[in-house]
Parts: sequence; C-alpha cells; structure tokens
Amino acid sequence: TKTLSSSQSHCSGKRKKNSRDEWKSVSHTEASVRSAAQFDGLYPKMFSLMIFCHVWFLHTVLICCGENATGAVIRFSVPEDHHVCLQWGGSDSSDVVWSHQDRKVLVTRQGSYETNEDPQRYRLQPDGSLRLLQLDDSDSGEYHCNQRLVAELQVLTGHDFMVSAGRTLLLPCSGSSKLKQRWIHRREGGRREAIFTRFRNGTVTPEREGSRLSYENDALQIQDLQTEDAGEYLCNGKLLARVTVLTVQPEPTSVQQTTSTTATPAGMNTDGVEIKKKKKRPENALLVAVVVGLGLMILLMAAVCVLLTSVKCRRKKKYGRAAAAQRHEDTELQPWKTSKQTG
Repeated sequence: TKTLSSSQSHCSGKRKKNSRDEWKSVSHTEASVRSAAQFDGLYPKMFSLMIFCHVWFLHTVLICCGENATGAVIRFSVPEDHHVCLQWGGSDSSDVVWSHQDRKVLVTRQGSYETNEDPQRYRLQPDGSLRLLQLDDSDSGEYHCNQRLVAELQVLTGHDFMVSAGRTLLLPCSGSSKLKQRWIHRREGGRREAIFTRFRNGTVTPEREGSRLSYENDALQIQDLQTEDAGEYLCNGKLLARVTVLTVQPEPTSVQQTTSTTATPAGMNTDGVEIKKKKKRPENALLVAVVVGLGLMILLMAAVCVLLTSVKCRRKKKYGRAAAAQRHEDTELQPWKTSKQTG
C-alpha cells in the first residue's frame, strides 16, 4: 500500500511539473509572438518617419532654392530724376535693413518700428522692397538688404546712355502728358519701328517679338540688354535717349579685359580694362549642398532599411527555433498525454 501510494504521488508530481513546463513554454511562445508583432508594427512606423524626414529635407531645400532664385541680383540702368523699386525677395518683411554700398543704412524695419534716412527719397514698401525717388548720380552702386546683395544701380545722365550688355534698362516716357504712350526704336542707319504701346486703360502691347520688353517702374523696361537694342528711342515722337550697348569679352583668367568695346550706333571703339574679382556663386554652393545632402539621406534610408530587415530576419530565425523546440517538446509529451487520457 505504501509503495502504491508513493508511486501515485511521484506520478502526480511529475504530471504537475510537466504541466508547469508546458505552461511556461506556451507563455514563452506567446510572448515571442507578441514581441514579433510589436516589431512588425514598429517597422512601418520607422519607414514613415524616414519618409517624413526625407520630404521635410526636400521641402527645406526647395524653399532655400526658391529664396535664392527670387533673390537674384538685378542690375538696373535708370535715367536720373526717375524712380525704381528694388525687390528683396525675402519672406519676412517685418525685419529688413536696407543699405547702400554696404555702408550707409537707408531704411530699417524692426516689427512696427521704422527708421528712414531721407523720407523724401526713400520709401519702404509693405512687402519690404525699397523705392528710390528722384534718382541722381550719388544713388549709383550696390544695394544690400539684410546684408545680402539685391541690386546694382547705374544712374544715367543726359541723353547719350552707355550701358553694358545684360543689364536692365528703364526708359520712362518723360515730357509727354498723353495717357497713351508709344515707344519707337531706330537702329543706326535703319528705319523707325514701334516696339511697345501702353494704352489709356493701362493695358500694354509689346510690338516686338520676345519677352524682354515690359512696363515696370512707370517706364519701358528692357531686360537683358543686347547689341541689337542699341539706337535711338522715342516716346510719342520725342527723343528719349541714344543708347550705346557695350559688349564685354571676358578672358579665361581672374582678370577680365574689355578689348575693342563696341559702341553700336555711334560706330566708335573704346579700349578699356575692367578688373573684376571672380566671386563664387552662392547658388552653385547651394546646389552642391543639396546634392550631397540628398545622397546622404538616401544612404541613411538604405542603411536603416538594411538594419531593420536584418534584425527582423534574426528575430524570425529565433522565433522559428523556439517554435521548433516547442513542437519537439509537444511531440515528446504526446505519449504522456495519451496515457493520461487513457487512464
């Protein structure tokens, strides 16, 4: 009787131990499955974060490029006593500082507080642009806004204008009280040709092919001046100016020499030397930074993807081994379970 009781107690203890081991194994398997599910849920979150960072980077780059493009330096040539508006191309018009020749501060704006060196000649517009009135020779030079070069101004005097190719020339219809304004151009030895008309209602009609002619700053504006633009200009039959377009032939060195500078309408040649220091273009540096940053972002995304995939594969192998061990243990316990059911 004692032997039978001891045997039954031993079998009962063994069954309890096997039950505990089975419960632990099942719990371990369930925990492994939950951990794998959590990791699988983390993978798309990481991928979404990477995509967000990539989009944010591209958005920032596009904003920088847009500001750089709108902030291109415009080189104006404007007759004296006229006016011109200099656009600075920024986004925050509540904090601007305009300076002339990078020394003399003209106007500033700090929130609602403004300063103006000469309100009769300088007007700060709501969008942060600077309007120059009653131009004279002292206004020539470079204009900076927030320490960034925005425009370079050449004030023209008299009626014989000598302007370098590539600049933006303004020709106001001065001395005419008519609301309708019509500009006429005559090349040397050629005939008069109507090139632009502004009607009473403010509409304009360019009469010459191309998009370089427009009406800005209350004047005919000729962008990217070319040698073919040389000659006499009239408005409503009155002579405005005789324009000479100077062409510059740069040498492949750090010094640019102007040799045989051609004056198209007057037929004269001017020999001069113009020394200019080569300046690094900020847009090129920005483009390089964009390309490098984009490449680093792509490499980072690829590295993170490879790392996550590797970790996931290792976890799958680990869970696979655990599941195989569980199946093996279930196979070993199967005779005991069968005998238990039979008993």
